[in-house]
Amino acid sequence: TDEAVKFQSDFRYEVFAGGVSKGWLEAGELATLSYQQGVYSFVGGNLDFTSSGFLRLVPDDKEAYFTLVNYDRKISWKGAKNFNTYRYILEYVYSPKNGMPYVINELPLDLYIAGIGETSNGAAMEYIKALLVAARSYAYTKILAGVNSPQPSFDVFPTTADQLYLGYNSEVLMPRVVQAAQATYGEMVTYNDNVVITPYFGNSNGWTRSWKEVWGGADKPWLQPVECIYDKGKSMFGHGVGMSAYD
Repeated sequence: TDEAVKFQSDFRYEVFAGGVSKGWLEAGELATLSYQQGVYSFVGGNLDFTSSGFLRLVPDDKEAYFTLVNYDRKISWKGAKNFNTYRYILEYVYSPKNGMPYVINELPLDLYIAGIGETSNGAAMEYIKALLVAARSYAYTKILAGVNSPQPSFDVFPTTADQLYLGYNSEVLMPRVVQAAQATYGEMVTYNDNVVITPYFGNSNGWTRSWKEVWGGADKPWLQPVECIYDKGKSMFGHGVGMSAYD
């Protein structure tokens, strides 16, 4: 974002700039983070400083979450909920590639999985579990691959470019997704004992498609066309590779 970021939490956060601690932002205090021409600024609580190093806010409670007060992120099919609250650590980092600073959420993998918003709270539990195992496997392979050129300094986009991650407010809205994340803790898809990338999509037209057919490159034996009997008669919705959510 080009705009200043307003941060607030019910938990206390230690504030770092360029890896050096600048002190603590106490629970409930509002902070403003901004960037201009190579200089980061932080104003909040009893802290007021500038730095050439990126900003990192780390809580002393691993269950902590924070709100981006001036961030409006609503999803049409999920009602009026604003998904602007996230777990654990915030980084505020300038991306030379994109010419603007990014807000990056750093958190443990299974807290991330609990905040995935690609299903509904009322879906069948085994369906949610299957989707989350695929989501966890997908994210883990992205993390192992490391940051690539389209990204400034993070592993996974929080949109359907990768996966729809909606954070803490999604946990509140969909507690059964949190239960499914806990029930499948650590479970991932493997092929020849290696965790593999596991795309998924809305529905097929009766058959899935191979990775190579859609995206080229090397063939992936675990992503081959298979029949989807419950998708028959539908039009393809999504890329068609991997698991059809409807089927």
